[in-house]
Amino acid sequence: MENFSNELFYEIFDYLDSCDIYQAFSNLNDRFQRLLNSSSLLFKTTFHRSTFKQMIRFNKNQILSIHFLSSTHKKMISSLNIDCLFTRLESLVFLSIEPDILISLLPKLIHLPRLFSLTIN
Repeated sequence: MENFSNELFYEIFDYLDSCDIYQAFSNLNDRFQRLLNSSSLLFKTTFHRSTFKQMIRFNKNQILSIHFLSSTHKKMISSLNIDCLFTRLESLVFLSIEPDILISLLPKLIHLPRLFSLTIN
């Protein structure tokens, strides 16, 4: 396992959702624990009710994209603390978001230096 470079794992992880990566590799061994906490690893995350609490495990500066499914609960989205620590967040997708929640989130988006894609359905 040590013979494989981290870049190979980054390439594989690019095809997986971050919650799945964390569930499969977080307690495997010390190497994967360091790899998951590395600033070189960026996560693409899809949240729904069962995975939202897993976001707490991620460093905000490791999240590249967040996709909220239509089944995401209103309270979960409103509790998302979007701030300047999401330094690498480039894409946000909201499906079936309530207008009042959207209005409360929009002012927070100015704190995201790399956000270039916002999809609202």
